[in-house]
Amino acid sequence: MSLGGYQFSRSEDEPVVLHFSKAMIIPGLSPRDQHRAGRAELLGTSFETIEKDLRMTLAGAYGPFGFDPQTDIAAITVNRWPHGYAYAYNSLFDPEYGPGEAPHEIGRARFGNIAIANSDAGARAYLDEAINQAHRAIAELAD
Repeated sequence: MSLGGYQFSRSEDEPVVLHFSKAMIIPGLSPRDQHRAGRAELLGTSFETIEKDLRMTLAGAYGPFGFDPQTDIAAITVNRWPHGYAYAYNSLFDPEYGPGEAPHEIGRARFGNIAIANSDAGARAYLDEAINQAHRAIAELAD
């Protein structure tokens, strides 16, 4: 992908950026419990283990074609963001809550000079929701 001043690699001799993500799917667990398990695994796995597993995955996929993770990987960056597992309610499994009664609304309730802001506070696993919740929390403190 080329974007602005960044141009994609045009030959096999030029470096490429790879992006990997992981979604937790654990048969037998409810969607809510799968989110909890995902957060626990994400936060409980060391960066060293994540890097080792990634190198093994790439070696397994591309090793037969000459890829060597020891020499062919310049750097690995791990973004361990647990808000990627913020639970969004599912009308098939979750009850309907009245205004202010949903778990995320109760959990983000202001306590003195403390206001909670994160994607969990909005029950939506996206960066824009984390920003929206930060704006809400600041407004609560300004009152």
